[in-house]
Amino acid sequence: MSDTNDDKRIRAAVQRDMDDTVSPEIAARLRAAREEAVLVAEKKHRDGGLAWRPLVPLGGVSAAALLAVVLINQSPSTALPVLDDAEMAAAADLELLDELELLAWLDDEVLDAG
Repeated sequence: MSDTNDDKRIRAAVQRDMDDTVSPEIAARLRAAREEAVLVAEKKHRDGGLAWRPLVPLGGVSAAALLAVVLINQSPSTALPVLDDAEMAAAADLELLDELELLAWLDDEVLDAG
């Protein structure tokens, strides 16, 4: 754990003030408590930073499972019905009939206009 120059100056000032106002026994106990607290905090930081890493593969597997469920449950797009030969012929006849009706209408319009 590295200290910056400001941190060192602040600690030195606090140490001087503490030495002036606190007995050596209390100062030693405070110093020991501080060192122990720093060690515990460093250990928690070091261990806590790695605690979530074993969960990474579990998160990946969960995301893949969710994606699979969404894709499987997705409704298929509406497909056109498959027509047999008779239905295709009837459809072709209907298209031809529509075209003939259009031509007849156009013919009537041209005759009426002329």
